[in-house]
Amino acid sequence: MTEDANNLLRRAWHDRDRLYHELFGPHKYTLPKLYEAPLDAETRELTSVAEIAAISGKSLSEKDIHIVAYEPNEIHPYWIFASSGLSNPWFGQSEDVSGFGCELVLKTKTPGRWVLKLMRRLLYYILSYSGTLSPGVMLGIDAPLFSEGKGEIGAILVWYLDEAPDTIYELASGRFGIFSVIGITGDEAQFVEQVDQYGCWCMQQILQDAGYLQCTEPQRESLMKQEEIAARIKSMKNYLANFGFSPG
Repeated sequence: MTEDANNLLRRAWHDRDRLYHELFGPHKYTLPKLYEAPLDAETRELTSVAEIAAISGKSLSEKDIHIVAYEPNEIHPYWIFASSGLSNPWFGQSEDVSGFGCELVLKTKTPGRWVLKLMRRLLYYILSYSGTLSPGVMLGIDAPLFSEGKGEIGAILVWYLDEAPDTIYELASGRFGIFSVIGITGDEAQFVEQVDQYGCWCMQQILQDAGYLQCTEPQRESLMKQEEIAARIKSMKNYLANFGFSPG
């Protein structure tokens, strides 16, 4: 790797680290534990499943993909877990979009090992070129995150992160977005599919109105089981209809 490419990677890392500190405050810990600007990292295009598996396996440190944890503070009353590295300049030069063009954030008041399992699964989804995760996307979670008898997440939806009002940010290597991933139950995921292209907006609005904001809480009961949910859904569909949209 050339000196210029290494320098670009370090500049991008520092840009993102400063931005995270501004948006979320000082971090509590990271996984892997060593979290510093890379000194000699190899930025190159990923072309094979074997390369991708090496990056996103049990040890994410191999390619500087970190999960950065921020404990509750005066800025946010919940834990924040943010990916750091998806937006690295993988191609070794400045592009309009840096790396995979995004970083993911999961928020919760009940952190545990499930957070890391879910975040790593989402990282693998992107790194394996299975698809993109951007606002308006819902992704089913078809493998258990918890032991039997505990809460479960049926899917995640992706939306604009409340703590990142500009949505798109600039690194030395190009632009990237910071997006919120929000866990929902299986029947909530069915509702999202029924409403079609407006489903993610409706579901995240229902969560906001119920006081969950953008937090993922595996133990919470499905909001589809609440008595007032039918009236709330009807109200949102009427709201969309007033603007000429036709939700399912």
